[in-house]
Amino acid sequence: MKTLQDVLTKEYLAKLGEVSLRLRHRLSMEGYAGNRRTMAKGSSLEFSDYREYMEGDDLRRVDWNGYARFGKLYLKLYLEEKQAAVNIFLDCSRSMSEEGKFLAAKQLAASLAYIGLNGGDRVQVFGFRDSLYARPQNVMQQKRFLELVQFLDGLQADGTTDILRSVTQCGNLGRGITVVISDFMTDSKIEDTVKLLQYKKQEVLLLQVLSTEEESPQQGGAVRLVDMESGETRDLELTPQVIDMYTQALKHQRTALREFCRRRDAVFYHVNEQTDLLRALYELLQ
Repeated sequence: MKTLQDVLTKEYLAKLGEVSLRLRHRLSMEGYAGNRRTMAKGSSLEFSDYREYMEGDDLRRVDWNGYARFGKLYLKLYLEEKQAAVNIFLDCSRSMSEEGKFLAAKQLAASLAYIGLNGGDRVQVFGFRDSLYARPQNVMQQKRFLELVQFLDGLQADGTTDILRSVTQCGNLGRGITVVISDFMTDSKIEDTVKLLQYKKQEVLLLQVLSTEEESPQQGGAVRLVDMESGETRDLELTPQVIDMYTQALKHQRTALREFCRRRDAVFYHVNEQTDLLRALYELLQ
């Protein structure tokens, strides 16, 4: 069975870094970057931390003494540089348990965390079911990315889903961006969740992840469908008409979520386990 560390190769992370750099450059041109810099300069700035230099950073802020000692470039960060929060909620309910689907969801969560850390943001990752399932402490340093990957790799898909309850339990998120990664195959109040997150001063992205079979079921004979979370069963025959009804219902759900998000200034995006995730991330983050 593949793990998250198997798919997060050096080549993948290098390409993800390029996406991060292009995104950061575009956002900085629009006045919206990871470390939300004020225009204040001089001795009034209070030193806070260091982070590694990235191509495009201001060389005037490099710690040259540190370079002389360690042979690496680091930037000085100050308290006046307002750090944004990137909050990632990953659905760990039983409906996400299909191996390729859950791995793609974890890969998206890790990729968004990597982009956030590259931008100097504070990253939080929450696993949720019918309540908050697990969470690491706030992560603000790139060197802790592996810790996040190991945390995500250890998450198991089980139980039922309650997105709204989970978000209610998470406490203060800090002004920033929240991404909810789920199949959204639930009666849980998704719209109320978006409203609650926006009340918590979040820009909201809903990211739907489905398996290939959920995206495009194949025609077959008589089958018994089992709800992964409730255990409820239903017998039916997968005729072309039944598959068409399912496809139309999925399309209707996505259209409704996309339209709701548009009205609320949020974003809805969907992928499946075979999607080119780098391309999807670049489109999503634009």
